[in-house]
Amino acid sequence: MDDDRAFALESRLTNHGCYLQSIAVEDGVYRLSYQSAAADQHGEIPHQQVGDVVNDFRELFEQRDWPVRDVTATVTDLDDEPLGEWRADADWFAALDSGEMSEVEFSQRVLDSLSG
Repeated sequence: MDDDRAFALESRLTNHGCYLQSIAVEDGVYRLSYQSAAADQHGEIPHQQVGDVVNDFRELFEQRDWPVRDVTATVTDLDDEPLGEWRADADWFAALDSGEMSEVEFSQRVLDSLSG
């Protein structure tokens, strides 16, 4: 991933109390790892924060013409202790964009993918 795209994502994540550790495109998938400041308060990945990060990707797909791909995220606390993972599939983004899937259904699929 080029530096401009990584910076654009990092700037957005920081606004949500997320600190980008890494971002790469591997096998056609955006793979990111970030620290969650809010997770330190709750001991788990906050659902609202996952939604914020997913919406950041939606904006980057729409406004910055990023290719729509699957997104997988690994989340740690500020001490780099693993908290879990989540994903959002490219076909979910496409179905949401076309109106074939509701915002609620999309959000539920992402939250159902949480592990950890």
